[in-house]
Amino acid sequence: MTIKSEILSNGFTIATEFMPGFKTATLGVWIRAGGRHETQEQNGIAHFLEHMLFLGTKKYPDVDEYSTYLKTFGGYSNAYTAPDHTNYQFQVLPDGFEGALDRFAQFFISPLFTEEYTAREVNAVNSEHQKNIMSDYWRQRNVANQFLKEEHPLKKFSTGSLETLGDITRDELLEFYNQHYSANRMGLAILSTHS
Repeated sequence: MTIKSEILSNGFTIATEFMPGFKTATLGVWIRAGGRHETQEQNGIAHFLEHMLFLGTKKYPDVDEYSTYLKTFGGYSNAYTAPDHTNYQFQVLPDGFEGALDRFAQFFISPLFTEEYTAREVNAVNSEHQKNIMSDYWRQRNVANQFLKEEHPLKKFSTGSLETLGDITRDELLEFYNQHYSANRMGLAILSTHS
C-alpha cells in the first residue's frame, strides 16, 4: 500500500491509494469551511449548504439522480459539518465509481441550489437540531461553549434551525459557497481498485 499525495497548481490536495483487493471504491472530500466561518446572522448556513449541495446540478438536475445511481451500484453517501470543516463522502462498487465520481464532482462545479427545495432542507436541518437537543454529546458541547469568550468562533450556534435559517436567501447561500468552496480550501481522498 502506497498513498500518493499531490497538491495541484490551484491548491487542491489529492491523496489516493490503489487497493487491488478492495471490494468498494471510497471517496471523501473535505472543505476547510464549517460553523466557525459563519457570521452571527447566518448561524447554520454551512450545515444548510451541506444539505443543499446534494439537490441537483446543471449536468444532473434530477434531485434523486445521485442517490439513485449510488444505490444501483451498491453504494451510499453521507456528509457532516463540523466547526472547522465540512466532509462529503461516498462508497460504491468499483463498476459504478466513474459515474459516481462524475455526479459527485458536479456538486463542486455547478450546483443548482434550487429555491423550491429551500424550505424542505431548512426543515431537515431543523429536525436534526430538534433531535440533537436530547443528545448527550450536543448537551456537553453546549455546556462547554458556555465557558468560551463571547467572540470565540466556536461559541456560535452552527447546527441551524428554523429560527436561524427561516429567512435565508439563495444569494446568501451562493455567497457562502463562493467564498469558502474553492480548490485551495479542499482536499480529496480516494481508496479504490482503480489505478
